[in-house]
Amino acid sequence: MLQTLFTAFISYLGTSSDYFVVLLLVFGQYRSNEESRAVIFGAYLGNLLLIGTAIVIAVFLKRVPSEWVLGLLGIIPVIMGIYGYFSNKNESATISEHLDKIGIGKIIFHIVWLTIVACGADNLALYIPYFATTNFVYLPIILIMFAVVLTVTIFVARQVTHLKIVYDFFEKYGDMMQLIIYVVLGIYIMFVAGTFQHLISLL
Repeated sequence: MLQTLFTAFISYLGTSSDYFVVLLLVFGQYRSNEESRAVIFGAYLGNLLLIGTAIVIAVFLKRVPSEWVLGLLGIIPVIMGIYGYFSNKNESATISEHLDKIGIGKIIFHIVWLTIVACGADNLALYIPYFATTNFVYLPIILIMFAVVLTVTIFVARQVTHLKIVYDFFEKYGDMMQLIIYVVLGIYIMFVAGTFQHLISLL
């Protein structure tokens, strides 16, 4: 159980580094208490939709008879981590440009939209293989852990919005942190599912 929870913590932490930069940009744009509450609600809702989607897909994938086949899904976060690290796409510039066009009444909707667009592909690439190879007995405690990590991420991002050194750090090393976590977890998923062992036995 402890191993499952630790893996859950690392999994969500891996997706939080990129999202942290998104939150810094958003909180930097919306500073009033009313706007901040809308941002927080949108962040929870956006992440809930991503996690819920991953769990639904994982339920169907669990019907695959051989677990080692599910382990092949671990290749996805490895690829996404490598792609994200070497990609030249400037998500920060895109998000900043989009935020300038948002009205106060549409903040929640747009934060959900930003969460899905900016982090959806990467998060699902990690969540689906993880949930597909995880015992759902631990699902409630895993979701609680995800909620705690998200809450801490939101709180810290809100508090340090004005600290340029923090923003610069995640801008410079965020992709590297995400690459390492995604690759390690992808390999771990394949190992736990017996994918490596099965492929080696075929040699």
